[in-house]
Amino acid sequence: MKISLVLLAAGGSRRFGGNKLLEEIEGKPMYRHIADEIRENAEQIFADKIVVTQYEEIAQVMETKGYRIVRNHNIERGLSWSVRLGLDAAVERAGEEGTAVCFAVCDQPYLKGSTVGKFLEGWEKSGKGLGCLGNQGRLGNPAVFSSTYFERLRELEGDRGGRSLIAKYQDDVYVFEADDERELEDIDIRRSL
Repeated sequence: MKISLVLLAAGGSRRFGGNKLLEEIEGKPMYRHIADEIRENAEQIFADKIVVTQYEEIAQVMETKGYRIVRNHNIERGLSWSVRLGLDAAVERAGEEGTAVCFAVCDQPYLKGSTVGKFLEGWEKSGKGLGCLGNQGRLGNPAVFSSTYFERLRELEGDRGGRSLIAKYQDDVYVFEADDERELEDIDIRRSL
């Protein structure tokens, strides 16, 4: 199966009070952590790598790292619009059949590349249509969707993302248990740094 990676880096960071993705954590901007973590095995795992963003700085840097850039000029449409843009870009290149899309957010700076690799390997073996990371009952990102769910992803509106599909179709969800709950932590407020 061809898996396309879509990194979501377009949010307005309202609760953070500034562009959190550019906030430095351990010497580099938050958004770069996931890209650097998966760099070593990205070519073996992903057929395509896409970043959906509204930020020029992120677009410029990620393009040099081999990502295709999809610009979201309508962030007021919410998370669902970024999901749709990323999904459509992945399908445009890879086709719909035999394709899966893995969505990851760029505000999880503690996520390990090895965890992502094991998660996707386990998901492919599971035969399930959906998958996500988890830790002690808590579900989180990244999440992967087979083509069976592409139309349902396109129907999402506002700030609803793929999590709503994972909740609705629990019988078809593979959950990979992350060793460290911190890997699922997303930074929404400055206190979390």
